[in-house]
Amino acid sequence: MRPKLRAAPRRAPLPWAPLRWTVLGLVYAVVILGCAKAELYKQKAEQLAADAKRKATTPAMPCDADVSEEPPLSCVSGKLWCGATVEGTTLGGLHNWDGEFYNDKFCLPGGDYSGPERVYTLDVPEYTAATVELQSDCVDLDLVAVSFTWSSGACPGMQHNIPNCDGSSDAGGDSIELQSFANPGSYMIAVDGKGSETGTYRLTVRCAGIVRR
Repeated sequence: MRPKLRAAPRRAPLPWAPLRWTVLGLVYAVVILGCAKAELYKQKAEQLAADAKRKATTPAMPCDADVSEEPPLSCVSGKLWCGATVEGTTLGGLHNWDGEFYNDKFCLPGGDYSGPERVYTLDVPEYTAATVELQSDCVDLDLVAVSFTWSSGACPGMQHNIPNCDGSSDAGGDSIELQSFANPGSYMIAVDGKGSETGTYRLTVRCAGIVRR
């Protein structure tokens, strides 16, 4: 009689098999994230290059520009909007805000802002990123964005609730980025000078849509 052949014992699955797929999944995720980050860095670099080119070709703001020195009838000197470019001077502006106000509302770290400022209103549409740029080639002016819905009368003061405030005090030029999502944003944009300095300026508002998820 032939001896019966025994079936070969079934091998247990290798313990590293599930781990292999986990590792491959992680590698795939890293590659995808790396590509996404690379694309983001590329877009950022292109944007920075475009901004540098635009600033290099933007004409200087003349110190003797023909702009109005008339004081505003109330708090606000004018209105800004997406795509707007406004030229003016802080000379003839009002003095409602100072270093104490900016420090108390967390706009700027205080300092001497005893001179006049010009204030504009800006409504940012929903799902929009707005960049407000200040160009002041003749005097060191600063830029402040106060989150506040103004309709008429005096500017908000120390007694008012200011939910958000942002400021830029860079020499030679300032910019502030504002974003709105499901609800539009209302802001008051101020151009103010350190100490009692006054001078001409150019304000530009650039907007881009925010992708909705």
